[in-house]
Amino acid sequence: MVFFEAMGLRGVLIVLGLLALLAPAHADEAGKQSSVFEETVADAGEGDAVKSDAVKGIELAAVAVAGQSARPRRYNTISERQLRCLAEGMYFEARGEPMRGQLAVGRVILNRVKSRSYPDTICDVVYQNDHRHNRCQFSFACDGKPDVIGERGVWADVRGYAEWLLASDPEGTKYQVLASLAAATHYHADYVRPHWAKHFELTARIGRHIFYADPSA
Repeated sequence: MVFFEAMGLRGVLIVLGLLALLAPAHADEAGKQSSVFEETVADAGEGDAVKSDAVKGIELAAVAVAGQSARPRRYNTISERQLRCLAEGMYFEARGEPMRGQLAVGRVILNRVKSRSYPDTICDVVYQNDHRHNRCQFSFACDGKPDVIGERGVWADVRGYAEWLLASDPEGTKYQVLASLAAATHYHADYVRPHWAKHFELTARIGRHIFYADPSA
């Protein structure tokens, strides 16, 4: 399992900001009886509401860790490369999703890393079978389209969220808002019906994605 070290002040800012933002959501969700967590977003969108101080703090922290985004793909440590791969997976798969949707995709990637059924590094999970056109694990990696990070603001946020995921304990209270994704290793968009979905356990609906756990794992 990859462990992102030396999180420093910027990492602390992200953790504190996300905890402040996500804790109220957990309080509301804890009383739900359904095993399926559904995330709904108002028609007006999250951006139309007045942002809380916590959200602003998260955004500032995310911008602070986005400096490497414009650099060539050269890394000082293995962890930096793994962080980049996690952020790329979250960005290209969920850049149009709300924050929880982006975190959820990151959670699936990390769940696969710790599973014996998948490669044991983030980059190998994200780009597994990327040489097989439209037959890889994450569609962006093998669809033949150039993977260009065109939305720098979104990338800054996603990269910050990826660092938070790597710096946090998935078994601890920090993850309670994503508790329904503890075992999720698969997801698909809500406008498709893949044949494999009927064999898996539906665990969550977040944004436009539906998440599943493999009962045989």
